[in-house]
Amino acid sequence: MVLHDIKRVLLGQLPAEEFVTPYSASLMYFIITMATGYSLRFINYKISPEPIKTYVGSFLATLEMCAYFFENNFIFKNFGSFWLFVAVIVECLIANRTYFGASENPCHAFTALLERQISVVDALLRIGIQTLAGLASYRFAKMVWSLDMVPDHRERYLETACSSDLNVTFLVGFIIELGATLVDTWMGRQTLLAQPLVDEVIKIATGSLMIVLGISMTGMYFNPAMASGHTYGCHGTDAWEHFFVYWAGPFLGCYVAVMVDKVMHVDVSVQSAELTKKKA
Repeated sequence: MVLHDIKRVLLGQLPAEEFVTPYSASLMYFIITMATGYSLRFINYKISPEPIKTYVGSFLATLEMCAYFFENNFIFKNFGSFWLFVAVIVECLIANRTYFGASENPCHAFTALLERQISVVDALLRIGIQTLAGLASYRFAKMVWSLDMVPDHRERYLETACSSDLNVTFLVGFIIELGATLVDTWMGRQTLLAQPLVDEVIKIATGSLMIVLGISMTGMYFNPAMASGHTYGCHGTDAWEHFFVYWAGPFLGCYVAVMVDKVMHVDVSVQSAELTKKKA
C-alpha cells in the first residue's frame, strides 16, 4: 500500500481529489527532505572550500531540521505523542550521521562564542545564515506540500495566515524554552554512559520527550531559527514576544548550561580511566 502510494505520487498518477494515507504522505515528506538535504550537503562537503563549507553546511542542516518539524506537527495530529517521540529520535539519529559535523541550531554558535571558540563576527554570520535557513524551510515545505498528498498538506499549501504556537503567557513560554535549552545543552556536553550509541540515544530521547511534553504550550522548539521559521509573524504573538520567548529564552538557557557545566560536569570515560589507574 505504501509503495503503491509512493509510486502514484512520484509518477504523477494521483487524481486531483484523491489522497494517499497520512502515513504514506509523512514517509514521502521525510524521504524527500532527507534525500534533498543529504545530496546538497554531500556536494557542499566535497567541493566547497572553507569557510564557505561551514556556512553552507549550517544553512542546509538547519533548513532540513526545520523542515522536519513541519511534518512532525502532522505526526502529532494524526498518530499521537508516542509516534512523534519516535519520529524525532529517528530524525536526530539520522541527522547526527549525515550532517558532516554541520550545526542545525544557532544555540551552538552562541555557545561557541561564549567559550571564545569563534569570533563575534563568525557567530553573527552563522546565526544569521541559520535564521535565513529557518525562514527558507517554510518555502521548502510548501514545495513538498504542493504534491497535494493529503488534505493537511493542501490546507497548509493554500494558507494565507498562520497562528502562533505560544499558548501560554510569554513569561511562562520564556521559562519553558529557557529550561528546555538548558537541559539539552547541558546534556549535550556530558558523557553519561561509556557506550556512545546508548549515550546518544538517551540524550536524543530526553530532547524528544521535552518536545512531546511542551509542543502544545510553546511548540517546544529550543531552536531560535526553527521557531522563527515556523511562527514569526503569526497571529497571536507580537514580534517582541517572539524574540523574548524563542531567542532570549534559548540563548539564556545556553549561558546557564555553560555555567552549570563548569561546576557539574559528568564524563564517565574519564571517571572509568581514573578508577582503572587507581586499581593498577
